[in-house]
Amino acid sequence: MDGNKDDALKCLRIGKDALASGDRARAAKFFSKAGRLDPTLSIDDLMAETEKESSSSDQAAGNANGPASKESKLRHRAATAAGSSSSSSSSATYTEEQVTMVRQINKKKDYYEILGVEKSCSVEDVRKAYRKLSLKVHPDKNQAPGAEEAFKAVSKSFQCLSNEESRKKYDVTGSEDPVFERRAPRRHGGGGGVYNGYYEDFDPDEIFRQFFYGGMSPAATQFRTFNFGGGMGARTGGDNGSGFNVRALIQLLPVLVILLFSFLPSSDPVYSLSRSYPYEHRYTTERGVNFYVKSSARFEQEYPVDSRNRIVLEGNVERDYVSLLSQNCRFEVQRMQWGFVRETPHCEMLKQFQSGASTAA
Repeated sequence: MDGNKDDALKCLRIGKDALASGDRARAAKFFSKAGRLDPTLSIDDLMAETEKESSSSDQAAGNANGPASKESKLRHRAATAAGSSSSSSSSATYTEEQVTMVRQINKKKDYYEILGVEKSCSVEDVRKAYRKLSLKVHPDKNQAPGAEEAFKAVSKSFQCLSNEESRKKYDVTGSEDPVFERRAPRRHGGGGGVYNGYYEDFDPDEIFRQFFYGGMSPAATQFRTFNFGGGMGARTGGDNGSGFNVRALIQLLPVLVILLFSFLPSSDPVYSLSRSYPYEHRYTTERGVNFYVKSSARFEQEYPVDSRNRIVLEGNVERDYVSLLSQNCRFEVQRMQWGFVRETPHCEMLKQFQSGASTAA
């Protein structure tokens, strides 16, 4: 966690500068931040000194009266504002390497070039490139001019190339199409913009959070490697890791069911005793029972004439035919008993078939 320690020391230094300039609120903020980044730092004395000076200053200001007191308070406010401004400007430090990296990314317009990967790369290569670049250009880590735009470019490139469908669409569009048709200003909670011709709500911080924390806010994780500013927008409400996973599973359940049924083996019968789509090719057993199949060529290949499979299948056809005639015969007999019909043609057909006479379906 060397990166955390460096950030903690940096926050500690900023807090001391703010305390020296009289900005106690800023000092307390950075002391607390340093303690969160590196719990081994001893900041209790500094926090106590900040609170002590704050209470003593307020008490002195409350007891003082007259024009001299007002003039002193005005001078104190001016000194505080000047100290805060100088401290803020000094905290916005960045290296030449960071500036160069940001400029190189912002000059590129192709997603593959932004991430530094080949067009034939795998999704894992895209993820590795995003992991490396996003940490280097994240605005909380890199305060060089244009870092926010570079972070958006890296995030959008990863969002597109890590998804198979969107990557195919982008490859068809061509690598010379601009990545951003409009660069939207950075806002808390992300901002909408037009990217590669399509409008969508695009939040680079959300992509970063999903990648490194699985959708949870940094405070809900056990990792303290990174410190996020207001732009990261920690989630509100009672959402936690398990709740998110349950809701995601419920949303994906219909898709999973569809995929499950698509992989189940087909249960369509080989033949049908009546002609209906797609059973349109007629065959006849040796005893004269007609049946229909879906594909004549496939049926001839799988059930050649006089083969064992063909004999077994025709036997099944004739048994189904007898079963159907028997069912209709019973129904006709019942209707005759009730006086609805006078003849039982299916019973006659069944009798003729069982006696060995040739029938035509």
